[in-house]
Amino acid sequence: MKGEYLLKKNIAMLLCFFLLLIPIHSYAANHPPKNEPLSITTENVTAFADDYFSEAMEKNHVPGAVIIVVKDNEVIYEKGFGYANLESNTEVDPKQSLFRIGSVTKLFTATAIMQLVEQGLVDVEQDVNSYLTNFQVDTGAYSTIKIKHLLTHTPGFDERIVGMAARDYQERGSLEEYLKNNQPQVLREPGKYVQYSNYGMGLLGLVIEEVSGLSYEDYIQQNILGPLGMNNTHVLMNVAAEEQLAHEYAFLGDQYHPLPLYDFYFPPAGSMISTAEDMAAFLLFHLNNGTWNNTTVLQPQTIAIMHERQFSQHPQVQGFGYGFFERLSHSHRFLEHGGNTGGTNSFFMLDKEQNVGVFISNNSTSGALMTYSFIPEFIDNFYPTTSSVAQLEANDHKVSSKEESLERYTGTYYTNRNSQEDISKLPVLLMANIHIQNQDNQALLLNSFGEEYTYVQKEPLVFVHPETSQTLAFEEDEKGNITHLFFSDSFVYEKKAWYQEPLFHLILLVLLALIAILTGIVHLFQLSRRILARKKNENRIEQKVEPALPWYSDPRQIHQLLCWSVILYLIVFLIGVSQIQQTVDIFFVLPTLMKIALLMPFLPAFIVLLQGISLVRAWISGSESLMIRFYYTGVCALSLCVILILRYYNFTGL
Repeated sequence: MKGEYLLKKNIAMLLCFFLLLIPIHSYAANHPPKNEPLSITTENVTAFADDYFSEAMEKNHVPGAVIIVVKDNEVIYEKGFGYANLESNTEVDPKQSLFRIGSVTKLFTATAIMQLVEQGLVDVEQDVNSYLTNFQVDTGAYSTIKIKHLLTHTPGFDERIVGMAARDYQERGSLEEYLKNNQPQVLREPGKYVQYSNYGMGLLGLVIEEVSGLSYEDYIQQNILGPLGMNNTHVLMNVAAEEQLAHEYAFLGDQYHPLPLYDFYFPPAGSMISTAEDMAAFLLFHLNNGTWNNTTVLQPQTIAIMHERQFSQHPQVQGFGYGFFERLSHSHRFLEHGGNTGGTNSFFMLDKEQNVGVFISNNSTSGALMTYSFIPEFIDNFYPTTSSVAQLEANDHKVSSKEESLERYTGTYYTNRNSQEDISKLPVLLMANIHIQNQDNQALLLNSFGEEYTYVQKEPLVFVHPETSQTLAFEEDEKGNITHLFFSDSFVYEKKAWYQEPLFHLILLVLLALIAILTGIVHLFQLSRRILARKKNENRIEQKVEPALPWYSDPRQIHQLLCWSVILYLIVFLIGVSQIQQTVDIFFVLPTLMKIALLMPFLPAFIVLLQGISLVRAWISGSESLMIRFYYTGVCALSLCVILILRYYNFTGL
């Protein structure tokens, strides 16, 4: 039972960690529309939501959830489900229960920036460094990062996850100090590719402070929350908010486990806490072109700019407004943003055409899947669709007039949102991938999260889903090789070569581990025999033997030393992983043994170098049998590959 519990725990940790990295939204083609969509009325929404939440909460082990739906300037449905606090049996109340909204906070930050743009204090075309006084963003050889790049997640920053949160919200320090001391690398030209960036949104929060002369918290409170009457919303966690907070839980070992109340070092990216009823005011403010509660927070022309598409990787693929994701589905354009804190999962969606807004949240690590599924289900039930280009294309699957072969599109694509600096890269690459297969040159088969979707070609580099009109767009290099995939989730996927496949890496890692363990067992057995033999021969006259090679020149001894270093690394690494007790522990400082494990690959790297030198001598002198030389050379090469793999996943150095 204990082993089963640990297995479930580790799987849940990986899943929830990944969902934190990628904000909750549509990952794949939406479901085909239903023949008779329902009208958005209180009666219909109530029937749909009550059924959905009651079933999904039980299935996904979610203790509490909340939803509010607005249409035509009225709240047509609001309800709390389950418990905000299992220990006190406090039920969820949409008016009183506070939920951490995670990355939905970014919409408040973007709204604040647009206020300053409206006042002429910020220019979206301006270099962010022109607003910073105590440090500058280093872009290296790349161009300057503009405010608009931060608003559309295109600054080119790497991702840092480890160390981005404090274990106690009262330990959270200065926003400026964190941003100054934890600046990530700029990996690509600003404005070229989307790579979702918490750090970038933190910079926007600092710009707000620099320009306004107020703290981020005071600015949001005075210029957005107060005017909109959001009196039960907190920019930062505090004692008062903690009393009303919906506690976060992980369902492991057939029971709920409370999660620690941590907080991010960059509040503008994900620290706000609110009730569903307060979030309705923010929905209605955006639906009413900047005015609500008898107050104009943004002028109509300014909020129109915020809502317009400001960046997309391809004209036919959904993109970003300022702060908002687009969702193109069922002949509609939705604006949205998800939020995940590791224990709370929220979603905010607008349909400006029909004046509809939805906010939902729940308080369980496993509730991320429930939140992800709700919006597509809601759209399927309440939105019709019309004939699309995709449906017309579906009538003719022949692609010979476009491309003779679709083989160049096949392969595995990985999200570019993986860290080049910390160990968070590994779980992302293990889980966040898309497989593309060629279906007899008639269509492409896409596999994502275990679900398959067929796309037919519309034109070179562009494919569409026959029933939903969701689009896949590809990018090629100057030689015609496919390099990138742009998908329905507004993110960027890079095509990987076979030697970059995590499965290939895993095979090499397991193979070296098995060789090391077996060698260690054989070595221990040999040592035992030698000890026993030495005791038997103590009274015998020792025979003269040839002097042995020094250990640093003997391939056999170096091989044994290499295997023992691998075994030691595995032991320290696995103990270090076991010290990560909760999903959110990865956001804090790494455990001591994990830090030691990150330094340990330098030991086998040094031993591999010695082995390489000894093998060169052995091959020249022929001092070992041919089979032995091949074996040791193979293990040496395998070890070098594994060290490079560890480097690839940032498991070497701190």
